[in-house]
Amino acid sequence: MRVTGGRLAGRRLRVPRGGVRPSSDRVRESLFARVGSLEGARVLDLFAGCGALGIEALSRGATHAVFVDRASPSVSALRRNLEELQLRDSSRVVRGDVRAVLRRLAREAERFDLVLLDPPYASRDTPAVLSCAVEAGILASGATLVVESSCHGEPAIVPGLVLVDRKRYGDTTLTRMARAEAGEEARGSMARERTEKGGGSVGLFAASFDPVTNGHLDLVARARRVFDELVVAVGDNLAKTGTFGVEERVEMLESVLGREPGIRVSSFQGLVVDYAREVGAKVVVRGLRAMSDFEYEFEMALMNKHLHPELETMFMMADQQYLYVSSTRLKELVRFGASVDDFVPPLVAKMLREKVGRS
Repeated sequence: MRVTGGRLAGRRLRVPRGGVRPSSDRVRESLFARVGSLEGARVLDLFAGCGALGIEALSRGATHAVFVDRASPSVSALRRNLEELQLRDSSRVVRGDVRAVLRRLAREAERFDLVLLDPPYASRDTPAVLSCAVEAGILASGATLVVESSCHGEPAIVPGLVLVDRKRYGDTTLTRMARAEAGEEARGSMARERTEKGGGSVGLFAASFDPVTNGHLDLVARARRVFDELVVAVGDNLAKTGTFGVEERVEMLESVLGREPGIRVSSFQGLVVDYAREVGAKVVVRGLRAMSDFEYEFEMALMNKHLHPELETMFMMADQQYLYVSSTRLKELVRFGASVDDFVPPLVAKMLREKVGRS
């Protein structure tokens, strides 16, 4: 296997034989796209195996990583990987039981911005490990935790953490959590309670977002006021090649929406109606700018209604200042050297210039 991104992209990693299930390239790429910038971050890689996740984090800008595993073959392969990639000075390997090591790190006053957990799929220790991480006080303010698990054994959210999102990749699920700040855990519990009682409304805003524009973000903000939760999903159209990859588009959305309460950013393949069922959405949100948009969207809404009779479509008119803004038109402007700073977030404008601007 290889490092998928950052300054060490393409470098090979040693994997011990037997008993180790390294994360796939697709899962690792998605994980770090969703986490966002790691510049200056301190990372904790639990059940580290050969160290693929922690090494990816160091490759992508993290300044220090602690790797924890109890199996001798894994620790041996991990140490060799760190040696060969010249990462010894920015890393530390601790062999032992994960919970015991967490308590040891707490005594050493260690704090981490990102905690990565990839336990064996058959393991039932994940909730206990998450609780131990919270109770030990090793999580920095705003810390993120990502758990890789089987889609048939997704981890529960323990007190002290809030769910950010879940994303499935075949038989694998990535669950992203965050340390609950003051009042946030209570809000998360109330939202889960509403959903469990059937009172939590979920809306789905699905589009290509290639790239996201201020017009899109205006619709997101307005739709969020209607639903308890809004899922903003990048559609992966296999028959169409976009300017930006799906993970790049997810990264853009997450960079501008951040951890906005009640908004979940994701991506999907296939039919919108199938994904709506998956996320529990009863309403699909669509934006309209002109009559030509309505004709297309009206036909699509009728087809979706045929495929999923319980699914409704809510049309929202674009704000007047964004009526003439489209992703296609903005890319054309950038190709000819024009500024689009008034129509997209700063990060998106930068990525557009790098991708399609004049050299």
